[in-house]
Amino acid sequence: MRTRTTWIVVMLLGVVVTSITAISCSPDSTSPVQSERGKSQAVSPQSRSLQEQYAWVGQYHNDALAYALTKVKASKRTAKYDRCKVGLAALKDFQKAYRKEGRSAIFDDLTLTDGMCEAAAAGNFGASASLGGIGTRRPSHDISPVANNYMDQLVTQTYTATTIPGLSFAVNKIVNQASASVVPLEAAAVASAGSVEISSATYWDANEGSWSDGGQLAYNRGTVEILPGGPVNMSDRTRRILRADIAAAIATLLTDWWQGEAAVGKACIRAAAASFIAAVSLY
Repeated sequence: MRTRTTWIVVMLLGVVVTSITAISCSPDSTSPVQSERGKSQAVSPQSRSLQEQYAWVGQYHNDALAYALTKVKASKRTAKYDRCKVGLAALKDFQKAYRKEGRSAIFDDLTLTDGMCEAAAAGNFGASASLGGIGTRRPSHDISPVANNYMDQLVTQTYTATTIPGLSFAVNKIVNQASASVVPLEAAAVASAGSVEISSATYWDANEGSWSDGGQLAYNRGTVEILPGGPVNMSDRTRRILRADIAAAIATLLTDWWQGEAAVGKACIRAAAASFIAAVSLY
């Protein structure tokens, strides 16, 4: 009798273990529910903040700018249009190298910046701040009014924030609010635009003179330096470049936000190009 009971217990334990193993290995056992529209790109809640998750966007942006500037300085071209073409070709080379590191397939699309030099030249390079289409944007996939308002707040900061620390504080506050009030894909779009905004402002504030002095300062996305005596106000030139930059990023994200990672990739590529072209127009 004891032998039979022991055998039954062993069999029951085997069934339980098998069941638990099957459940834990099921792809649907712990996966968050995803909408059909954003199934492959949905942003799952994570312990990291949105700023941390999308810091790579700003890092890509600034690394791409640094690479393009190096190539332009090595070129003998002096006309603004020619320098623009050299710079965008360099950005494409950077894009290809980034893709080879195993990044998103969106970095394979080398047509994303085509025509941007021509568009800027048609406006005599003075209209570079409108490259992103701010004021006339028509999203093909409507983003929510709340998320759209957060994007507008990001644009407003390019006019009202006077220092890099002040801008960083305001942008991070907007991103935090978005993370708590809109769907994950929209929050990701706001965070991506915010990453570009802080990164661009930090880069150009440090490297305004890079076009003429031959050097570039190292960039650290996680650090905003405050000099003795307090933070220094951003120059008008930095602000103008920043507006072109954030305009290009937001215009892309408002249209393609629902594509998730693909939209973020497009936005950081076009923002870097717009930033570069705006700099060409001002030097």
